[in-house]
Amino acid sequence: MNFDGFDLDRKTRGVLNSLDAGGRIPHAVIIESRDSQAAQSLALLMSMYAVCGSGENRPCGKCPNCVKAKNKAHPDIFYPQTKNKSKTYDAEGMREIIKDAYVKPNDAAAKVYVFDKADTRLSTVSQNTFLKLFEEPPQNVYFILLCENAQRLLVTIRSRCMVIRLGGEAGVDENARSAAEKIAEGITAAHEYELLLALRALEDKELRDGIFTALKQIFRDALVMLSGVQVRSGGETAKKLAARFTKFKLIEMIELCDSSALQIKQNVNINLLTTRLCGEFRRISWQR
Repeated sequence: MNFDGFDLDRKTRGVLNSLDAGGRIPHAVIIESRDSQAAQSLALLMSMYAVCGSGENRPCGKCPNCVKAKNKAHPDIFYPQTKNKSKTYDAEGMREIIKDAYVKPNDAAAKVYVFDKADTRLSTVSQNTFLKLFEEPPQNVYFILLCENAQRLLVTIRSRCMVIRLGGEAGVDENARSAAEKIAEGITAAHEYELLLALRALEDKELRDGIFTALKQIFRDALVMLSGVQVRSGGETAKKLAARFTKFKLIEMIELCDSSALQIKQNVNINLLTTRLCGEFRRISWQR
């Protein structure tokens, strides 16, 4: 990915390069940062990437699509505005966006919708209105949600997005981090019993969210390492994962964590979930 003109930290660049190389740029991204300008800059980069007409080293920054995107004048990149006194995206406006998402792009091969301050401007009603589109998005349509705190968004929305945190990852309880390390170690173990035993940590309701957060951090660190970027906080476990698994497999594991976290919120039987998780992690590990 071409970062010319964009000041991003090495870890964020590594994640984006890994996604680009893996051909799995997600259709929905949450950019979490207390620095609104930094978040908007990353959103601009990703928007330019989506509409760029160059075949390689996107975004090229020179094609007509990139130039229009950089000037925020591209007809296929939308920055929805609030229309009410409360400065929130109302349900009616969201329904208009849903309809528009199914209309073919004008100039580019993709469409992008960038929501600023999504954690305060997207009400519960608006998010629920939008949920179906997030579940089954049209091809080549991308959504970028900017926020200071992703936890303010519905879990059903977060589970369908990739979260990119600028300025570091969210804090995680040490017990949850330790449990996540054991699960990651279990994934690489020769026998599934070790993984199944490590997954029992999810029986602790207080640690579940932190475990999934920490586990995704480990997978993302491994992704960054595969791009040749040194990660100070990566640790030996991430190095083992990077040495053994491809970018595709690591991304699939991140997606498995997201879907499992959502199932827990829906009160799925935890014993059935851990058994399924064990089987799915093993399947991903050994598939060709």
